[in-house]
Amino acid sequence: MKGKSRAASLVDVLERRSGVVIAAALLVTGLLVIPLLVMEPPEQASIDPPGEVFELQREIDAHTQSPTHGIPFIIEAGSGDVLTQAVLWQLYQSTAALREADEGGGLAPDGMPVQPYLYSGFDLTTNRPVVGVTSIADAVALLLLFDPSLNTTLEAATDDQVKVAVHRLLSNPQTGGLLDLLSSKAVSERRIVNGSEIDYWTSPALVLLVMADNEKLGGGSLHIGIGGGDVVRQKEELGRNVQRVLRGDQDAYRLWGIAIDVNLESEEEGRSAGIFIMFTVIAAVAIVGISLRSYWAMALTGVGLGILMVWLKGITALVGVKGGLVIDLIVPIAMISLGVDFAVHALRRYQEERDRGLAPSLALRLGLAGVLGALALAMATDGVAFLANVSSRIEAVVHFGVAAAIAVGSSFVILGVVVPLAMSRVDHLRSLGSGSRLGTADRLAILAGGVGVAALSGTGVILLVAVSEPLGLGVLVATMVGFVVAPAAVLRWRSSGTAGETGLRRKELRRPQSSMVESIAAGPARYAPAVLLVAMVVTGAAAFFATRLEPTFDVKDFFDANSDFVVGLDKLDEHIGQRGGEPGLLYIKGDLTDPEALVAVGRLVEGLAGNPYVARDAEGSVSTGTTVLSLLERLLDSSYALTDAADSTGVVIADGDSDGIPDSSDQIKAAFDYMIQEGVPLDERTLVFDPGHVKEVLFHDPDGHEENVTVISVGIPGTREQTTVAAARESLERDLGLLDGTDSITRSGLTGSPFTREAQLDATTRSLRTSLPIAAAGALALLLVAMRSVRYALVTVIPIGLVVAWLYGIMHLMGFSLNLVTATIGAVSIGVGIDYSIHMTERFREELAGASSKAVALRRAARGTGVALVASAASSIVGFAIMGFAPMPLFASYGLLTALMIFLALAASLLVLPSLLMIATPERAEETDG
Repeated sequence: MKGKSRAASLVDVLERRSGVVIAAALLVTGLLVIPLLVMEPPEQASIDPPGEVFELQREIDAHTQSPTHGIPFIIEAGSGDVLTQAVLWQLYQSTAALREADEGGGLAPDGMPVQPYLYSGFDLTTNRPVVGVTSIADAVALLLLFDPSLNTTLEAATDDQVKVAVHRLLSNPQTGGLLDLLSSKAVSERRIVNGSEIDYWTSPALVLLVMADNEKLGGGSLHIGIGGGDVVRQKEELGRNVQRVLRGDQDAYRLWGIAIDVNLESEEEGRSAGIFIMFTVIAAVAIVGISLRSYWAMALTGVGLGILMVWLKGITALVGVKGGLVIDLIVPIAMISLGVDFAVHALRRYQEERDRGLAPSLALRLGLAGVLGALALAMATDGVAFLANVSSRIEAVVHFGVAAAIAVGSSFVILGVVVPLAMSRVDHLRSLGSGSRLGTADRLAILAGGVGVAALSGTGVILLVAVSEPLGLGVLVATMVGFVVAPAAVLRWRSSGTAGETGLRRKELRRPQSSMVESIAAGPARYAPAVLLVAMVVTGAAAFFATRLEPTFDVKDFFDANSDFVVGLDKLDEHIGQRGGEPGLLYIKGDLTDPEALVAVGRLVEGLAGNPYVARDAEGSVSTGTTVLSLLERLLDSSYALTDAADSTGVVIADGDSDGIPDSSDQIKAAFDYMIQEGVPLDERTLVFDPGHVKEVLFHDPDGHEENVTVISVGIPGTREQTTVAAARESLERDLGLLDGTDSITRSGLTGSPFTREAQLDATTRSLRTSLPIAAAGALALLLVAMRSVRYALVTVIPIGLVVAWLYGIMHLMGFSLNLVTATIGAVSIGVGIDYSIHMTERFREELAGASSKAVALRRAARGTGVALVASAASSIVGFAIMGFAPMPLFASYGLLTALMIFLALAASLLVLPSLLMIATPERAEETDG
């Protein structure tokens, strides 16, 4: 009672000073607009946990850098065969147009200097210098032109002549590597063409790689993932520009980039999903108005949600919370549900007192005093649940927890306190009016106002969160002025000169939905043991399935399956398969001028031949790309390079035993000194590898202050399956064991995007397993202190476990996977679940004090708080179900799972919790409903 009297005293002060409180809230909102608009957005929070795989990636980034930025494409023929005159001629024209556009600066990304960006280098596949791009079309065109037996152009050639040219290229050892650019479905048969027997090749697709100048684009290593800043975005824009030129009219072929624009695709799909997020807010606000049967409840809740977003973004900017997809979008979206929950419970309790006939000021004092304790406890437990994520080792998850805790506190203040104060002042003005029945014009005006406030509040929220903060603020201000301030002014004008409220009772109103909710909650509670037995069985089964939920990553979980981004990856899997894949990086550090170290590296490369998880070329050999050993072999094979190196370093480099390694440490060091300065020349005019390409795979300090670092890159096919990634990691780690025992190699390890992503998913799983118990324990501790009852604290916290187990069990059955986004549903489910339980338990205990039996108390709690729970859940479920139709799977799945989670929380609070309360509470008297 002491806590209740304190709440009553506080509410009495708030009611008497309601104008000041509302003005203060608006002033704080105005002040928070300043950091929201002025402060620079903080950098994005990292999704990388600590670990060796990330340390090695940072080491590689610090010591090596590619001079080129690769932009890969896959081309599929409409006719089913890319090795035809029509396809190759169109491709030849497109690549020529690409070079021409680049020369005039036509490929420059927005905001970048207008200059050429394609890279001029040496193509090892065709053994000739190239500018930006080389393809089998270029090679066929040259052969057709200069081969005396063909003597034609690609434009004028027949399909048979093209097939002859392809045969000669692929059968020539110097250009046979072109076969690796064809689909794995490419086949050949012996045919007689133009009087000669040839290998008649057909292929449904081919791969094309465009090389851009990495330094002009800002440098850095290849980054495929959300984030990365302006440099990554500029590279993606260049990729889009290249794709546009290469596609041309796409008459003879279709072309897709391969993971060239993940951030741009994310932004575009996010904008397309924005309309569904907007409808989520609109539906939630509209359902509040319908369920509470009040225009003003809808208007104030809609404006309150907008103010909540200002507080969230302003406070997070002030305290330095970093951005990111989860923080910038998922937190605001999740807060729609919690914000509506605070508003509905406060307004519904106020309405209960108004329905009893009390005047607005008295109804506010009694109603808000009755629910304020539950709202404050819900805020505190929500905050603990979200702050439990601070235990995570992932920065993005930590900042998610902080941002969500800020949002919960803001929701309590704005929607739990300020909105009901404003509602009371509006009702006071309405009570001063004439009291006449509403006419048709008034009803139409209210309907139009309801539609307008829902639409504009939803529009303002999505603009503020995801599009344009100034524009969003403008829409929210217009909504407040047009649908709250202006109608309130009209009410004040109509009420001028009339008497003030009397505080007398009017005829008590009983709402029909109360009886329905009462039956749902109180009916099954009569069979509490049976209900709890069923709940235990269902929860046990759900928990079993929840433990089988696997952390996986597939772009189809995030992006539209019909988008160019996803289709390009699907085409890569279809046509390249085991001959390609994400790069895995083998890191080796030590004194690589020691011949024994290079011999050990050679054993490692040879050992990869037996690894079933690495990509292979068309001949079945492991594709390792350029290595420190291949650099040395090219140097040793070039008499010009050896002579020039001797002149440059004063050391004669030789390979007396023909093992591909210079004969001594001094010779190896001289070779390294020369290569990082001059590259690896073929002759006086041609560089096979320029110094930038050498430094891409080898770090060498000529002064000897730092150890050498080399990187071996291997493709890992099938990395969409995390089981494949785990198996590949274990297999490659065994291969790296071949370096053990070589004293001059001081460190070796494995990194690359497949393995950093695996580490991220593992850390996400660990974070979930850690934060959920912490959240539950923290919530229980708060409940024990606030409720001063072990029995009621335990009863209230049990539904949390039920909701989490049910949710993750259903996620497994529905085919969802665990990732950084779906894992946040767990934290949100604790926040929502505990809120629903707290409100029901607190109302039950309040009614128990004046009821003749616990069954009567339960029915009364269901008639009051139960209706508020249903109204809050309905608004959120409808809103988030709409988001489930968003074209971007990321938002669609989040909307669907959140709607499901809220339904489960409602079910636990109305079906299971009443039975728990009935069993945990001793009977005091015979059951009669007074």
